[in-house]
Amino acid sequence: MSEKENLRLAEEAVAAINAHDIDRYVQLLDDSYVSESELQPGPVRGPAGARQRLETIFGAFPDLRLEVEQTLASGDFVVGRGRLTGTHKGSFAGIAPTNKSVSWSTCNVVEVRNGKVIRSRVYADIASLLQQLGALSLPRPAAAG
Repeated sequence: MSEKENLRLAEEAVAAINAHDIDRYVQLLDDSYVSESELQPGPVRGPAGARQRLETIFGAFPDLRLEVEQTLASGDFVVGRGRLTGTHKGSFAGIAPTNKSVSWSTCNVVEVRNGKVIRSRVYADIASLLQQLGALSLPRPAAAG
């Protein structure tokens, strides 16, 4: 596929996420799909694994929204940088619902082959997310002077 077609595929994936349309999203994935992220205990494999992961995330953040800040394509790869926002209404990473509105940065590196996503690696500001949920306390920097 061309880089332009790969960018269009990425746009479709974001639209499916923002619509919480899991069926539409998993149709974009190859059967060999593998996703990795520091929030997952191990790789997510195949469309069924991706479906389960999205159900968990949408259960925790039912109003989850992804705002794309930048998208780049190079050959079979698409890199998307964005900001996720949502309200913590369900259990997430072992954290009981807090009803807090949260926002965190994310970057996703996606590999496309034959019109389907075969690999995804998500890099996200998990420390910021956990801090907003009250599950992580970070020291404040001292004032200069």
